Amino acid sequence: MTKIHWGVMSAANIAYDELVPALRRSDRTIVAAVASRSKGKAERFNTPIIYERYEELLDDSSIDAVYIPLPNSLHAEWAVKAMQKGKHVLLEKPAALTVVEMEAIKTAADENGVVFMEAFMYQFHCQHKRAKELLESGIIGEYRHVKAHFSWMLDEVGDIRLNQELGGGAMRDVGCYGLHAVTQMIGFTPTQVSMSGKMSPDHGVDTTSTCVLVDKQNRIAEVSASMELPFINRYEIIGPKGSITVDSAFRPDVSDDKHGKITVQDDNGNVILFEKFKDDQYLNQVEHFHDCILEGKQPDYNTNHSLQMARYLEKSYQSLHNHSVMTDMNEKGEQK
Repeated sequence: MTKIHWGVMSAANIAYDELVPALRRSDRTIVAAVASRSKGKAERFNTPIIYERYEELLDDSSIDAVYIPLPNSLHAEWAVKAMQKGKHVLLEKPAALTVVEMEAIKTAADENGVVFMEAFMYQFHCQHKRAKELLESGIIGEYRHVKAHFSWMLDEVGDIRLNQELGGGAMRDVGCYGLHAVTQMIGFTPTQVSMSGKMSPDHGVDTTSTCVLVDKQNRIAEVSASMELPFINRYEIIGPKGSITVDSAFRPDVSDDKHGKITVQDDNGNVILFEKFKDDQYLNQVEHFHDCILEGKQPDYNTNHSLQMARYLEKSYQSLHNHSVMTDMNEKGEQK
């Protein structure tokens, strides 16, 4: 069996805790090298080779694919450099901070004939296929409203997700999951995108924000994100006959029972269906990526989809910054 040799660019916790263990659960993988300036953190990975510089890893001709969990602002730069060296790239979300960056990634993937995929791992969990089946069955009718929410408590003051220059912010960190679910999984196609949020005065990033999307049928989708609220991750699809709610939608692996949960309610709020699902979303993501490499095909979630996501995220933040100065209102709701 063909073994794909992987390199990891950075000793980030997400790589150590989730992605590398998933790679090692695959029988088609050799985790060959880690590149990091932090030797102590890199040694945790127990790989045959540790590089101090990312360029050294990319110059290693034995490496077939790289996983890049660098800070958001470095994603595009190093993804392009890796693909120019002929490496297949699995890049942490969000792939790019701007459409221009994502176009550069797409060009590099096309010109170098390599596989590129943005690592929205949650989509490979079987619960989402079931949610789609239920939606398409008409059990709630044609949907009219969608809501997605992902929040968690960020306690570390110096965390990179609070760093504006590194592409921090709640919507980029966890809100992008909800934005992805609404637009890529459910298929909501917005014609209008706007966002409001609570900006950290010390860091200049959104710590809580809500994105509102409107489509050509005037349906509305809400995507909320926070780094200062309890850990909640779900999305809800509402139609005239009821609703479909997917709980532990994005991180079922860290829920109390390790399951994702789907609840269907009728138009009176009565539960008419409840199902639980356990799956290995990180391994499924890795195996799909392996299939694409070995079979020479594009991922189900490809660069065109990532371009859409980059566009929605960029529009969201443009809206947030354009409306960051709010009009003062009195208690009656009248402009002061």
